[in-house]
Amino acid sequence: MLIRPWCDGDQGLVVAAQRNLSAATIDRRFLVGSGGRLPVAYLRHIAAGARPEWDAQVAVDGGVLCGWAEYGRVPARDPAADVAVLVADPWQRTGLASALVRALVQRMIAAGIRAIHADVAGSNAAARGLVRALAGSDPGPTYADGLLHFAFDLAAVPQDPAPLAGQPVLTRVR
Repeated sequence: MLIRPWCDGDQGLVVAAQRNLSAATIDRRFLVGSGGRLPVAYLRHIAAGARPEWDAQVAVDGGVLCGWAEYGRVPARDPAADVAVLVADPWQRTGLASALVRALVQRMIAAGIRAIHADVAGSNAAARGLVRALAGSDPGPTYADGLLHFAFDLAAVPQDPAPLAGQPVLTRVR
């Protein structure tokens, strides 16, 4: 499996990947009912590609998009970013989400990001476990609007060594 930075044209891979995304997976990522489809506004958003306010790492296996981790921030130079991960159903529970976020860390640091925020449904045990693994300890979420809100220092996230920040990395997930 190849984990690499977002490239022009990856939006097409995301659209094709929907066949491997259950409605429950999409709902957990967007925290709302999706009708089993990625939101059209989101697809337009990612089609614009990497930019200071948004960027992503993708995992591709044999031309199939297996998942992606992304960050977004407003304004574009804010030192804190929201992080989200979506892993297609066949690759869930393999360590891919963690590998994707760890691969994104160097690029986030280079972009001036110093803190991570993540909103997670309380029922999403896998996402809560991922946050604990990334933060290095219990980051003590706050609770608002029916969601757990995690905020922690980016320096706490263990990083996977890469030859150069932003370069593709071959990785093996469970």
